[in-house]
Amino acid sequence: MLRWNQFINGDCFELMPQLEERSVDLIFTSVPDLNDIGIKDIAIYETFLINTMNEFHRLINDTGFIAMCQTDRKINAQVYSKHSFIIRNMENLGFILKDYKIMVVNVVESKDQYKFPYQHLCVFTRKGTIQRKGDWLKHIAVYEMKKHIVGPYYVWNENFVKLVVENLSSVNDKVLDPFSGSGVVPYIACKMNRQYLGCEINKEIYEASLMRTAIV
Repeated sequence: MLRWNQFINGDCFELMPQLEERSVDLIFTSVPDLNDIGIKDIAIYETFLINTMNEFHRLINDTGFIAMCQTDRKINAQVYSKHSFIIRNMENLGFILKDYKIMVVNVVESKDQYKFPYQHLCVFTRKGTIQRKGDWLKHIAVYEMKKHIVGPYYVWNENFVKLVVENLSSVNDKVLDPFSGSGVVPYIACKMNRQYLGCEINKEIYEASLMRTAIV
């Protein structure tokens, strides 16, 4: 059985099956985009998304939360609404969309023709409740993000991660980020006295993130 309190270099689809069913309290992640994993066919990519959500469905407990923060894309001369696809399929799996927020990625004035300057934070649960208070009451979150030292990827602001972890989990809860990238989710979960498990498949990104977060 996979041990908690680790940040691992590996394939999450090999690691997640080692976790017990209904054993996780919070899954907080951003599922990689098409270009991140080298897929150009949307149908193939959606199969990847469905496989991911099926595994989340198996792992999360009934009162736990799945927080997926995603960016839609402009591809093939059209908008691919990734967050809408995720919402439909999570609802088909028996989850409710408990909360929804826009998280601005630095500046809304961006004119990048391929990528929107904001992410969709969709929070799903079967039976969980949220005590809405403080900054969690805001519908639009604005946190400065910086590029990772490896590649073109942006790193979530630590205060944004703290906001999600604080409001969707409790001390000693199990927090999973299967697509950890920078490692900021397991890093913050550790600092907030949660059990944490993070996974990053890219060795170069993992090693750079490990040095930054000092998580082992």
